[in-house]
Amino acid sequence: MSNLVKFSLEDDFPRAKNCLAGSDALSDILNAIRLQASSYFCTDFAAPWGIEERNTDYGTFHFVVSGEAWLSMKDKKQQTYLSSGDIVAFPTGSAHHISDKPSSDVFPGDKLLEKIHNNENPFAGEKNITTLLCGYFKYQQHSNLPLLRDMPEFLHIKSDEKGSLSKLSNLANLLAYESRSTLPGGTVVVDRLTEAFVIQVLRWHINSNQPNKGYFEALADTRLSCALSLIHKRPAEPWTVQSMAKSVGMSRSAFSNLFHEVIGMTPMSYLSQWRMHLAQDLLKAGRESMVSIAEQVGYRSEASFSKAFKKVVGVSPGHLRRNTLKTESGTTRPS
Repeated sequence: MSNLVKFSLEDDFPRAKNCLAGSDALSDILNAIRLQASSYFCTDFAAPWGIEERNTDYGTFHFVVSGEAWLSMKDKKQQTYLSSGDIVAFPTGSAHHISDKPSSDVFPGDKLLEKIHNNENPFAGEKNITTLLCGYFKYQQHSNLPLLRDMPEFLHIKSDEKGSLSKLSNLANLLAYESRSTLPGGTVVVDRLTEAFVIQVLRWHINSNQPNKGYFEALADTRLSCALSLIHKRPAEPWTVQSMAKSVGMSRSAFSNLFHEVIGMTPMSYLSQWRMHLAQDLLKAGRESMVSIAEQVGYRSEASFSKAFKKVVGVSPGHLRRNTLKTESGTTRPS
Protein backbone atom coordinates (compact mmCIF):
# COMPACT_ATOMS: atom_id res chain seq x y z
CA MET A 1 0.00 0.00 0.00
CA SER A 2 1.42 3.38 -0.96
CA ASN A 3 2.02 6.11 1.61
CA LEU A 4 -1.02 8.26 0.84
CA VAL A 5 -2.36 11.41 2.44
CA LYS A 6 -6.05 10.59 2.97
CA PHE A 7 -8.93 13.04 3.05
CA SER A 8 -11.05 13.20 6.18
CA LEU A 9 -14.79 12.66 6.07
CA GLU A 10 -15.36 16.05 7.66
CA ASP A 11 -13.45 17.82 4.87
CA ASP A 12 -14.59 16.21 1.63
CA PHE A 13 -11.94 17.39 -0.81
CA PRO A 14 -9.20 19.61 0.68
CA ARG A 15 -6.71 21.04 -1.82
CA ALA A 16 -2.97 20.94 -1.54
CA LYS A 17 -1.46 24.33 -0.82
CA ASN A 18 -0.37 25.01 -4.39
CA CYS A 19 -3.54 23.72 -6.05
CA LEU A 20 -5.65 26.04 -8.15
CA ALA A 21 -8.75 27.52 -6.57
CA GLY A 22 -11.70 25.48 -7.73
CA SER A 23 -9.55 22.48 -8.66
CA ASP A 24 -11.48 19.23 -8.57
CA ALA A 25 -10.06 16.23 -10.39
CA LEU A 26 -13.22 14.15 -9.98
CA SER A 27 -15.42 16.84 -11.56
CA ASP A 28 -12.95 17.22 -14.42
CA ILE A 29 -13.15 13.51 -15.21
CA LEU A 30 -16.92 13.27 -14.82
CA ASN A 31 -17.32 16.19 -17.20
CA ALA A 32 -14.92 14.54 -19.63
CA ILE A 33 -16.80 11.24 -19.73
CA ARG A 34 -20.18 13.04 -19.67
CA LEU A 35 -21.87 11.16 -16.89
CA GLN A 36 -25.56 10.56 -17.50
CA ALA A 37 -27.92 8.95 -15.01
CA SER A 38 -31.58 8.40 -14.21
CA SER A 39 -33.86 6.16 -12.19
CA TYR A 40 -35.90 3.33 -13.67
CA PHE A 41 -38.57 3.18 -11.01
CA CYS A 42 -39.38 3.42 -7.32
CA THR A 43 -41.88 0.64 -6.63
CA ASP A 44 -43.37 -1.49 -3.86
CA PHE A 45 -42.71 -5.23 -4.09
CA ALA A 46 -44.56 -7.81 -2.00
CA ALA A 47 -42.75 -11.04 -1.10
CA PRO A 48 -41.87 -13.24 -2.80
CA TRP A 49 -40.10 -11.13 -5.41
CA GLY A 50 -36.81 -11.13 -7.27
CA ILE A 51 -35.03 -9.24 -10.05
CA GLU A 52 -32.29 -10.54 -12.33
CA GLU A 53 -29.88 -7.95 -13.70
CA ARG A 54 -27.61 -9.17 -16.48
CA ASN A 55 -24.16 -7.83 -17.33
CA THR A 56 -24.44 -4.39 -18.92
CA ASP A 57 -22.09 -1.78 -20.38
CA TYR A 58 -23.45 0.82 -17.94
CA GLY A 59 -23.66 1.07 -14.16
CA THR A 60 -26.73 0.21 -12.09
CA PHE A 61 -27.82 0.91 -8.52
CA HIS A 62 -30.53 0.03 -5.99
CA PHE A 63 -31.71 1.93 -2.91
CA VAL A 64 -33.80 0.06 -0.34
CA VAL A 65 -36.23 2.83 0.59
CA SER A 66 -38.00 0.60 3.11
CA GLY A 67 -38.16 -3.08 3.94
CA GLU A 68 -35.29 -5.47 3.27
CA ALA A 69 -33.67 -7.44 0.47
CA TRP A 70 -30.95 -9.91 -0.40
CA LEU A 71 -28.31 -9.33 -3.05
CA SER A 72 -26.58 -12.18 -4.87
CA MET A 73 -23.61 -11.65 -7.16
CA LYS A 74 -24.39 -13.99 -10.02
CA ASP A 75 -20.89 -15.31 -10.72
CA LYS A 76 -19.49 -15.35 -7.17
CA LYS A 77 -22.38 -16.84 -5.18
CA GLN A 78 -21.86 -13.99 -2.72
CA GLN A 79 -25.00 -13.07 -0.76
CA THR A 80 -25.44 -9.74 1.02
CA TYR A 81 -28.28 -8.71 3.30
CA LEU A 82 -29.70 -5.24 2.62
CA SER A 83 -31.68 -3.36 5.24
CA SER A 84 -33.85 -0.27 4.89
CA GLY A 85 -31.69 2.66 3.77
CA ASP A 86 -28.92 0.57 2.19
CA ILE A 87 -27.51 1.50 -1.22
CA VAL A 88 -25.76 -0.85 -3.63
CA ALA A 89 -24.10 0.20 -6.88
CA PHE A 90 -22.47 -1.70 -9.73
CA PRO A 91 -20.28 0.82 -11.61
CA THR A 92 -19.11 -1.77 -14.15
CA GLY A 93 -22.56 -3.25 -14.78
CA SER A 94 -21.93 -6.60 -13.09
CA ALA A 95 -24.68 -9.22 -13.19
CA HIS A 96 -26.60 -9.75 -9.94
CA HIS A 97 -29.91 -10.77 -8.37
CA ILE A 98 -31.84 -8.74 -5.81
CA SER A 99 -34.78 -10.37 -4.04
CA ASP A 100 -36.69 -10.73 -0.77
CA LYS A 101 -34.87 -14.01 -0.07
CA PRO A 102 -31.88 -15.69 -1.74
CA SER A 103 -34.11 -18.62 -2.71
CA SER A 104 -36.82 -16.57 -4.45
CA ASP A 105 -37.36 -16.86 -8.19
CA VAL A 106 -36.14 -13.87 -10.19
CA PHE A 107 -37.75 -11.90 -13.01
CA PRO A 108 -35.59 -10.42 -15.82
CA GLY A 109 -34.92 -6.76 -15.09
CA ASP A 110 -35.61 -5.54 -18.63
CA LYS A 111 -39.00 -7.27 -18.72
CA LEU A 112 -39.86 -5.96 -15.25
CA LEU A 113 -39.08 -2.43 -16.42
CA GLU A 114 -41.44 -2.83 -19.37
CA LYS A 115 -44.24 -4.03 -17.11
CA ILE A 116 -43.79 -1.25 -14.58
CA HIS A 117 -43.81 1.38 -17.33
CA ASN A 118 -47.10 -0.18 -18.49
CA ASN A 119 -48.46 0.19 -14.93
CA GLU A 120 -48.15 -3.55 -14.27
CA ASN A 121 -46.39 -4.88 -11.19
CA PRO A 122 -45.81 -8.66 -11.13
CA PHE A 123 -44.94 -8.40 -7.43
CA ALA A 124 -47.94 -6.37 -6.26
CA GLY A 125 -49.38 -7.22 -2.85
CA GLU A 126 -50.05 -5.96 0.65
CA LYS A 127 -47.74 -7.98 2.91
CA ASN A 128 -43.97 -8.00 3.49
CA ILE A 129 -43.47 -4.92 1.33
CA THR A 130 -40.07 -3.67 0.18
CA THR A 131 -39.89 -0.33 -1.59
CA LEU A 132 -37.01 -0.32 -4.06
CA LEU A 133 -35.52 2.49 -6.12
CA CYS A 134 -33.55 1.26 -9.13
CA GLY A 135 -31.58 3.24 -11.69
CA TYR A 136 -28.60 3.42 -13.99
CA PHE A 137 -25.64 5.61 -14.88
CA LYS A 138 -23.54 5.58 -18.01
CA TYR A 139 -20.71 7.42 -19.64
CA GLN A 140 -21.67 9.09 -22.90
CA GLN A 141 -18.05 9.27 -23.97
CA HIS A 142 -16.10 6.06 -23.51
CA SER A 143 -12.37 6.46 -23.33
CA ASN A 144 -9.26 4.88 -21.87
CA LEU A 145 -9.18 7.34 -18.97
CA PRO A 146 -8.11 5.47 -15.82
CA LEU A 147 -11.23 6.41 -13.82
CA LEU A 148 -13.28 4.04 -16.00
CA ARG A 149 -10.58 1.39 -15.87
CA ASP A 150 -10.52 1.45 -12.06
CA MET A 151 -14.24 1.58 -11.30
CA PRO A 152 -15.07 -0.90 -8.49
CA GLU A 153 -17.27 -3.86 -9.37
CA PHE A 154 -19.58 -3.47 -6.38
CA LEU A 155 -20.27 -0.86 -3.68
CA HIS A 156 -22.43 -1.39 -0.59
CA ILE A 157 -23.27 1.66 1.50
CA LYS A 158 -24.99 0.57 4.69
CA SER A 159 -27.66 2.78 6.21
CA ASP A 160 -25.61 3.32 9.37
CA GLU A 161 -22.66 4.54 7.28
CA LYS A 162 -24.56 7.29 5.47
CA GLY A 163 -24.57 9.53 8.52
CA SER A 164 -20.97 10.42 7.74
CA LEU A 165 -22.12 11.74 4.38
CA SER A 166 -25.60 13.14 5.07
CA LYS A 167 -25.96 14.59 1.57
CA LEU A 168 -26.12 11.07 0.17
CA SER A 169 -28.92 10.02 2.51
CA ASN A 170 -30.88 13.19 1.78
CA LEU A 171 -30.41 12.78 -1.97
CA ALA A 172 -31.45 9.14 -1.93
CA ASN A 173 -34.71 9.92 -0.15
CA LEU A 174 -35.43 12.97 -2.31
CA LEU A 175 -34.74 10.91 -5.44
CA ALA A 176 -37.13 8.20 -4.24
CA TYR A 177 -39.83 10.83 -3.66
CA GLU A 178 -39.34 12.52 -7.03
CA SER A 179 -39.28 9.17 -8.85
CA ARG A 180 -42.86 8.60 -7.71
CA SER A 181 -44.01 12.19 -8.18
CA THR A 182 -46.25 13.33 -11.03
CA LEU A 183 -45.31 17.01 -10.77
CA PRO A 184 -44.36 18.92 -13.96
CA GLY A 185 -40.70 18.66 -14.96
CA GLY A 186 -40.31 15.45 -13.00
CA THR A 187 -38.16 13.64 -15.57
CA VAL A 188 -35.57 16.42 -15.65
CA VAL A 189 -35.53 16.67 -11.85
CA VAL A 190 -35.03 12.90 -11.51
CA ASP A 191 -32.20 12.86 -14.08
CA ARG A 192 -30.30 15.68 -12.37
CA LEU A 193 -30.86 14.25 -8.89
CA THR A 194 -29.67 10.83 -10.04
CA GLU A 195 -26.47 12.31 -11.47
CA ALA A 196 -25.83 14.09 -8.16
CA PHE A 197 -26.63 10.86 -6.30
CA VAL A 198 -24.11 8.85 -8.34
CA ILE A 199 -21.42 11.48 -7.73
CA GLN A 200 -22.11 11.31 -3.99
CA VAL A 201 -21.76 7.52 -4.15
CA LEU A 202 -18.35 7.93 -5.82
CA ARG A 203 -17.41 10.52 -3.19
CA TRP A 204 -18.35 8.07 -0.48
CA HIS A 205 -16.16 5.45 -2.14
CA ILE A 206 -13.18 7.80 -2.27
CA ASN A 207 -13.54 8.80 1.38
CA SER A 208 -14.57 5.42 2.79
CA ASN A 209 -12.35 3.16 4.82
CA GLN A 210 -12.59 0.56 2.08
CA PRO A 211 -9.34 0.09 0.15
CA ASN A 212 -9.31 2.24 -2.96
CA LYS A 213 -7.33 1.19 -6.00
CA GLY A 214 -5.79 3.02 -8.91
CA TYR A 215 -7.41 6.29 -9.86
CA PHE A 216 -9.70 6.34 -6.85
CA GLU A 217 -6.68 5.94 -4.61
CA ALA A 218 -5.15 8.94 -6.36
CA LEU A 219 -8.29 11.03 -5.85
CA ALA A 220 -8.08 10.23 -2.13
CA ASP A 221 -4.54 11.64 -1.89
CA THR A 222 -4.17 15.43 -1.65
CA ARG A 223 -0.91 15.55 -3.61
CA LEU A 224 -1.92 13.31 -6.50
CA SER A 225 -5.39 14.84 -6.71
CA CYS A 226 -3.81 18.28 -6.89
CA ALA A 227 -1.43 17.16 -9.64
CA LEU A 228 -4.31 15.72 -11.65
CA SER A 229 -6.27 18.96 -11.26
CA LEU A 230 -3.33 21.02 -12.47
CA ILE A 231 -2.96 18.82 -15.56
CA HIS A 232 -6.70 19.02 -16.26
CA LYS A 233 -6.92 22.78 -15.86
CA ARG A 234 -3.66 23.70 -17.63
CA PRO A 235 -3.09 21.15 -20.43
CA ALA A 236 -1.23 23.68 -22.60
CA GLU A 237 1.44 24.31 -19.98
CA PRO A 238 4.87 22.85 -20.82
CA TRP A 239 4.74 20.40 -17.94
CA THR A 240 7.67 18.27 -16.86
CA VAL A 241 7.75 15.72 -14.06
CA GLN A 242 9.90 18.19 -12.13
CA SER A 243 7.40 21.06 -12.48
CA MET A 244 4.47 18.81 -11.50
CA ALA A 245 6.35 17.57 -8.45
CA LYS A 246 7.28 21.09 -7.40
CA SER A 247 3.65 22.23 -7.71
CA VAL A 248 2.54 19.66 -5.13
CA GLY A 249 5.53 20.00 -2.81
CA MET A 250 7.32 16.74 -3.59
CA SER A 251 10.68 15.73 -4.95
CA ARG A 252 10.77 14.62 -8.57
CA SER A 253 11.59 11.00 -7.78
CA ALA A 254 9.07 10.64 -4.94
CA PHE A 255 6.29 12.17 -7.04
CA SER A 256 7.08 10.10 -10.12
CA ASN A 257 7.23 6.87 -8.11
CA LEU A 258 3.98 7.56 -6.24
CA PHE A 259 2.11 8.59 -9.40
CA HIS A 260 3.17 5.47 -11.28
CA GLU A 261 2.58 3.15 -8.32
CA VAL A 262 -0.98 4.39 -7.73
CA ILE A 263 -2.30 5.31 -11.19
CA GLY A 264 -0.36 2.74 -13.18
CA MET A 265 1.24 5.11 -15.67
CA THR A 266 3.86 7.83 -15.64
CA PRO A 267 2.88 11.47 -15.10
CA MET A 268 3.86 12.32 -18.69
CA SER A 269 1.81 9.42 -20.08
CA TYR A 270 -1.23 10.66 -18.17
CA LEU A 271 -0.62 14.18 -19.46
CA SER A 272 -0.49 12.91 -23.05
CA GLN A 273 -3.64 10.87 -22.57
CA TRP A 274 -5.54 13.84 -21.11
CA ARG A 275 -4.36 16.17 -23.85
CA MET A 276 -5.49 13.77 -26.56
CA HIS A 277 -8.84 13.29 -24.87
CA LEU A 278 -9.39 17.06 -25.01
CA ALA A 279 -8.09 17.19 -28.58
CA GLN A 280 -10.60 14.57 -29.69
CA ASP A 281 -13.45 16.70 -28.35
CA LEU A 282 -12.12 19.78 -30.15
CA LEU A 283 -11.64 17.86 -33.40
CA LYS A 284 -15.15 16.42 -33.28
CA ALA A 285 -16.61 19.87 -32.64
CA GLY A 286 -15.01 20.95 -35.93
CA ARG A 287 -14.87 24.65 -35.12
CA GLU A 288 -11.13 25.24 -34.80
CA SER A 289 -8.07 24.81 -36.94
CA MET A 290 -5.57 22.04 -36.37
CA VAL A 291 -2.93 24.58 -35.32
CA SER A 292 -5.27 26.12 -32.74
CA ILE A 293 -6.13 22.72 -31.29
CA ALA A 294 -2.46 21.78 -31.12
CA GLU A 295 -1.67 24.95 -29.16
CA GLN A 296 -4.55 24.42 -26.73
CA VAL A 297 -3.25 21.00 -25.76
CA GLY A 298 0.38 21.98 -25.40
CA TYR A 299 2.04 21.49 -28.80
CA ARG A 300 3.95 24.17 -30.65
CA SER A 301 3.51 22.68 -34.10
CA GLU A 302 0.85 20.78 -35.99
CA ALA A 303 3.40 18.10 -36.90
CA SER A 304 4.37 17.32 -33.29
CA PHE A 305 0.70 17.29 -32.29
CA SER A 306 -0.25 14.92 -35.11
CA LYS A 307 2.55 12.53 -34.20
CA ALA A 308 1.58 12.48 -30.51
CA PHE A 309 -2.12 12.16 -31.33
CA LYS A 310 -1.63 9.13 -33.58
CA LYS A 311 0.57 7.47 -30.96
CA VAL A 312 -2.13 7.76 -28.27
CA VAL A 313 -5.37 7.49 -30.29
CA GLY A 314 -4.22 5.21 -33.12
CA VAL A 315 -5.33 7.44 -36.00
CA SER A 316 -4.27 10.87 -37.22
CA PRO A 317 -6.20 14.00 -36.15
CA GLY A 318 -7.21 14.57 -39.76
CA HIS A 319 -8.60 11.05 -40.06
CA LEU A 320 -10.68 11.49 -36.89
CA ARG A 321 -12.07 14.83 -38.06
CA ARG A 322 -12.94 13.50 -41.53
CA ASN A 323 -14.61 10.43 -40.05
CA THR A 324 -16.64 12.62 -37.69
CA LEU A 325 -17.81 14.82 -40.57
CA LYS A 326 -18.82 11.76 -42.61
CA THR A 327 -20.80 10.35 -39.71
CA GLU A 328 -22.61 13.63 -39.10
CA SER A 329 -23.42 14.05 -42.80
CA GLY A 330 -25.04 10.62 -42.88
CA THR A 331 -22.65 8.98 -45.36
CA THR A 332 -21.34 6.68 -42.66
CA ARG A 333 -23.57 4.86 -40.21
CA PRO A 334 -22.60 5.53 -36.59
CA SER A 335 -21.38 2.43 -34.77
